[in-house]
Amino acid sequence: MSSRRPPQRGFTLLEMIVATAIMAVLAGSLYATLHVAFRARRSATTAVEKTRAADLALAFMGADLESACVPTGILAGGFLGEPSTGAEGQPVDGLLLHTIAPGGVADEGVGDLRQVEFVCEENDDGDGVGLVLLRRVTTNLLAPTTPEPDEEVLCRNVFTLALRYFDGIDWLDTWDSTMQDNQLPAAVEVTLELQYPGDAEPGNGRYRTTRIFRIPASHVDPGLTVEVPLF
Repeated sequence: MSSRRPPQRGFTLLEMIVATAIMAVLAGSLYATLHVAFRARRSATTAVEKTRAADLALAFMGADLESACVPTGILAGGFLGEPSTGAEGQPVDGLLLHTIAPGGVADEGVGDLRQVEFVCEENDDGDGVGLVLLRRVTTNLLAPTTPEPDEEVLCRNVFTLALRYFDGIDWLDTWDSTMQDNQLPAAVEVTLELQYPGDAEPGNGRYRTTRIFRIPASHVDPGLTVEVPLF
């Protein structure tokens, strides 16, 4: 007697082709979905990057402006806001002021009073486009020779930095405390505009924001009501 095994049936060529086609369709759909998701992620990251960079730069500027000291006394210096223009005629203003802040480092010549300068310069390292917003801080104001300030980059890809100063009545484009009876402005309006690599055309893709910072140490004549819109 001999045992008979049932015939073993495999996949036919047609079934293999159909299964391969279905897998190809599913892979293509998955790739398209992931491509859309990654593109949305890149767009969101780019938008947030511009907003975050501007917010951080304005936070540093606002902290210094709100701690500005009156430019009188032995160690105090001036409050000088000077207008300037960039290569395309856009405003790239500069500001020099003196602030009161904790020393932070126990070192000779480092005190609470420091000189802070905000200036825009050309981007020399090839990282990004436009200008670089720099913050220069000098802590030892009693040094026999002028020391080199500590320099830090607040923001790259700067296209516009426009500053205006409120004297209690009008907004001015410039401020010189030596010509303003050693007084500080009541508020400073800072407009920062950024443009990143990859923006298709000039003016497209730029991020622009404006902040107004009050100056607590400012002197306002009695009876004068100062109304500064904050946004």
